Amino acid sequence: MATPKHDMNFLEFLQTFRRGTLLAHADAQLEELLLAIHETGGNGKLTLDIPFKVNKAGQIECQPVVKVTKPKPALGTGVFYTTDTGRLTRRDPMQYDIEDHIADARNLAAE
Repeated sequence: MATPKHDMNFLEFLQTFRRGTLLAHADAQLEELLLAIHETGGNGKLTLDIPFKVNKAGQIECQPVVKVTKPKPALGTGVFYTTDTGRLTRRDPMQYDIEDHIADARNLAAE
C-alpha cells in the first residue's frame, strides 16, 4: 500500500486554502474588477499577497490578502467663466448673446 501524499504544490495550496474560500474570494474580486474596467475603459489591478510566518509553535501561518484597484469613472470636464463678483457662470462674458441682440433691436424699434 502506498503512503498518502500530504505535501502540496502552489496550485493545490491555492485550491485548498480554507476549503477554497481564497479562490472564491479572488474570483469575485476579479469579476468586480473586470466589470469596472468594462464600464470605465480604464485600467485596474488585482494583487494576491501571500505572507508566511512561523508562529511560536513552529507552524507556518498564512493569511492571504486580495487587493483590487479598480479604475475610477471619469467625471468629465466642465467649462465655466467667472463673474466680476467671483461666481461661476456658463455664459461667456466676451460673447454677445442673441437675447442681448434682440433686446437692443427692441430698444431701437421703440425709439
